[in-house]
Order: sequence, then C-alpha cells, then structure tokens
Amino acid sequence: MKDVSRVCLIGALIRLIIPTVLPDLPFWFSSVVELSSPITSFKSLYEAFFYLEHDINPYDGGINHHPPLLVMVMNMIYEYVPVPLRFIVFNALYTFVDLVIAWQLVLINRWYNEYKTKKNGAPVKGFDDSLIVSFYLFNPLIILTNLSHSTSVFSIFFFTETLVQLLVKKNLARSMLCMGVTTYLSVRYVYLIIPVLALAYSIQREPKAVYFQGPSLFVASFAFLILASFTLTASWEFIESCYFVVIFYKKIKPNLGLWWYIFTEMFDFFTPFYTGMFNIYSFCFIIPITLRLFEYQGSGKKHIGDCFLAVVACALWLSFTNPYSTLSDLGFALSLIPIFKGTVLPHCKYLLIIGLTLLVCLLLSPIFYYCWIVLGNGNSNFFYSISLIWGIIHGLILNDLLWAFLTHDYIKTNDVKPESAASIRLTQI
Repeated sequence: MKDVSRVCLIGALIRLIIPTVLPDLPFWFSSVVELSSPITSFKSLYEAFFYLEHDINPYDGGINHHPPLLVMVMNMIYEYVPVPLRFIVFNALYTFVDLVIAWQLVLINRWYNEYKTKKNGAPVKGFDDSLIVSFYLFNPLIILTNLSHSTSVFSIFFFTETLVQLLVKKNLARSMLCMGVTTYLSVRYVYLIIPVLALAYSIQREPKAVYFQGPSLFVASFAFLILASFTLTASWEFIESCYFVVIFYKKIKPNLGLWWYIFTEMFDFFTPFYTGMFNIYSFCFIIPITLRLFEYQGSGKKHIGDCFLAVVACALWLSFTNPYSTLSDLGFALSLIPIFKGTVLPHCKYLLIIGLTLLVCLLLSPIFYYCWIVLGNGNSNFFYSISLIWGIIHGLILNDLLWAFLTHDYIKTNDVKPESAASIRLTQI
C-alpha cells in the first residue's frame, strides 16, 4: 500500500500543480484537437457557464454539447467558489476523479486474477497494485486528457464504477445504474451494454436477472436522467445538442477519428446514407466480438472465453469508430490492457511495433496540424494521414489481443505444457 500511496501522490501532484501554476493551460489544451472535441471540451463547458450566468439557454448557438445535469453540477463550482479558488477546485476535482479511477482499476485487476485463478485451476499472477495505478496515472494520454479538463474523465469514471459494482461488489442493479449515467454523459457507451451484460452472465449465470432486470434498470436510469434534464431545462433542445450531434455527426471538425475527412469531401446528397452506414459499422462488430469471447462450458472441455476481454476489445473498437475521437479513448483502453498480464498479454507479439507507431503518431499529429492550419504550407491530407495511422494503431492492438487470446485459449484447452507454450505458433486456416 505504501507504493500505491506514493504513486498516487506523485500522480496527484502532477495533475494539481501544473494547471494551478499555469491556469490558462486547460483552456489552451481545450483547443488542441487531439485532446478535446466539441463533445468533451472544457472551453465549451465554460461557455455554458457564461450562458447560465446571463440567463441564456445554454444550448443556444450550438456551442455547448454537455448534458444538462453535468453542466448544472459543474456550474455550482463556477458560481459559488470565489474566482481565485475556482480553478484550484476544478483542478482538485479532476485530480480526485483520476485517483478514484486508478483505484477502481486496482480492484478490477484483483478480481480478474482471482477469477481466472479459479477458472483455470492454476494461479494467475498479474501486475502489482502500484504498477496498475502507474499504468493509468502516468499514462501520457491520460495525463494530457486530465490537464485539458476533458469531460470524458467523468464518463470513464462511471464506466469503471459500472465494472467495479458488477465484478467486485456483485451488485448488478447498481452496475446498471452507473451504466445509465455513463450513457447519459457519453451516448456511444450504450454499445458497451452488450459485452457488459455478457460479462454479468459469465459471473452470475442468472439469465432472468442479467437479460431482463439488467437492461430494464439501465433503460430506466437513462430515461430518468433524460426526464430530469427536461425538467431542469424545460426544453428538449439538449437531446439534439448532446446526442443527435454525435449520432448524426452534425459538427464536422478535424480530430483523430476517420469520420471528419470523409464527410468534409462528401456530397450532401449522400450524407444521410453514409451517416447511417458509419453508425451501423460502429455497432455491428460489437456483437461478434462479444460472441467470440463469450464464456461457456464446452462439451468435455475446460472453460472457454473471456468476457472481460470482450469489454476491453469493444471499448477499443468504439475508440476506433468514434466520430469525435480523442486521446482519452485509447488512453483508457491502454490502461485496461495490463490487467491481462497473467493471461493474454504474454502472447502478444506486436507490443514494440504498436508502441513505436503510437509514439510517431503522437509526435507528428500536432506538427501536421500546425503545418495545415497555421503555416498553410500543407493541406488536410497531412493531418488525415495521422488519423489513418491512429486507426491502424487500433487495428494492431485489437488484432494482437484477439490473436493472443486464441493462443492462450488453445494452450489451456489442449493442456500444452509451459515449456512448449512459450514457443507455440498458431496458423490461421
């Protein structure tokens, strides 16, 4: 615990001191396309505060895309905390949320190792708690996201709490309530309800509770938050500003995703068709990934599958297909991958290639954007080439994880000896 405390202290100081010494940093980072999108921008959240201060509808003008309840809660800090302390309170809030997420990952890591130890009948040893915390708190993508005060931090918090309530606390009801809050904050998380329910079934095996009560509580919690938002704002305008703008991609702005360039070049006549196709494409791979990794008892075989890996793989897929992609999406997924240290991770083959490609992408992305927007000696193809590489990184990670799972699954199913497992190579037929 001492090591965990030290890591948390250092991680907290980084997140608290830097924006306190440089108070304009979160606003400057809010203009960086790699860190912030119209949906998660702290600057647009501040615009909503200004609107409320002057009794203007916060959804007029198409600037604010944050849900009403989040705006109202954050506005309490803006309104009631004196100006000199206001930024410090915001910094402390974001620091606290990141520390809680790091501890949630520790709890999930402990559960996963215990769960796999019972299922495999052999000890599964993962990383120490201090390393799991380090992989999150010292992840450069997560640090930059926190310093930009992106509201995606709150979506990540409630999603990890969904997993903690389900896996550690064994409480499906509270897990579904947290999932409803997550979807309310970021509508694309609704796709993850499928692997989360599959994960719930794998540990509880109560079909009625998982497949009927679970979805009912999820829908009820989300509907309650929507009705509460309507009651608070006396208008349905927030639905278009917060959700339709994502689903129908109404705010085309350069980002790390693949949508913006295609819809910039596309004729308006074809836009509705391709909007539908892109949304279908975002969803259609969730089901096969979940089914392939679904845990079941094979006839005469050992336990097969890994539903928690399905959740992580689907989160990676949503990061890849996100119309407003930022570093936080991939950063969170990368922080979950070390949990598989005792199972899937040892069989991954492309970690070095992925790391180097990610590093090159992070270095070239701001350079190419600067050449395009500021210097004007490049064009949109410069920056979009980085978006394509960003997509390739997701593909490499997904491919490596799934192939590593197949290798691990083959070893466990066929009782391959440890001395032979290290050199085993599978071939796809």
